[in-house]
Amino acid sequence: MNIFSELLDDLRFMMKYRSDKMGAQKELDRRAPKDGDLAPDFTLKDASGTRSVTLSDFRGKKPVALVFGSFT
Repeated sequence: MNIFSELLDDLRFMMKYRSDKMGAQKELDRRAPKDGDLAPDFTLKDASGTRSVTLSDFRGKKPVALVFGSFT
């Protein structure tokens, strides 16, 4: 096999991989909440891990911001 045929094979693989992943992303986008929709209700532990906090408990009372990440 020469270098051009290997590059062409790689390109075909990448195009198929991208196409497969884009299809999955489009399905996730279709199912995601839209602008103006109410957020789905969920329950998480607080920062100390001792108390459960449910989103709907704050509905109509105060804004809620979720932050995922590291603050180190």
